[in-house]
Amino acid sequence: WKGVHDPETFRQAIAVGVRARRRTDGVVRVTATVTNVGAGHYLPTTPTPAAWLELELIDDAGAAIAGTRASKRIGRQLRYGADGFEQVEDTRIPPGASLALDRAWRGGRIGAATAVRVWVRVRPDDYYEGLYQRRLRGKLPAEARRDFEAALARAQASPYVAYDERWPITGAPAAGR
Repeated sequence: WKGVHDPETFRQAIAVGVRARRRTDGVVRVTATVTNVGAGHYLPTTPTPAAWLELELIDDAGAAIAGTRASKRIGRQLRYGADGFEQVEDTRIPPGASLALDRAWRGGRIGAATAVRVWVRVRPDDYYEGLYQRRLRGKLPAEARRDFEAALARAQASPYVAYDERWPITGAPAAGR
């Protein structure tokens, strides 16, 4: 069972859609969606992994426009406290459903935006990375410290980008173009 640790398996479970439009008043609005098209369960299923839907406006040269980066976490985030585990948020995507990230910008260098870069970043061991880092901040016997350091290194080596595309901005031309 490959699951979230296998980039191709994750890619087969998602479809990404983007609408990027410049209005006549110069506002650039982007809506990016991730749809769960291939997993017969919530995506991701457990609280261990997380993914991020991210976007950023870019200019003709492919350079990012400062202040336009946005992201939305996809996953189930738990926190352990005195009363056990509590849910912080649940943004997992049910089978056949979508999660959207919607942003709009105006002014500054927004007129130079010609496209939007949209990507999905996956951290299969997101929960464990945090757990190992918290444990390593405390006092540990040497052998336990080595084990946690090795586990953290493995977890930090697991992230990948499942999707990365540029989409043109359609609609009214930018002022001065």
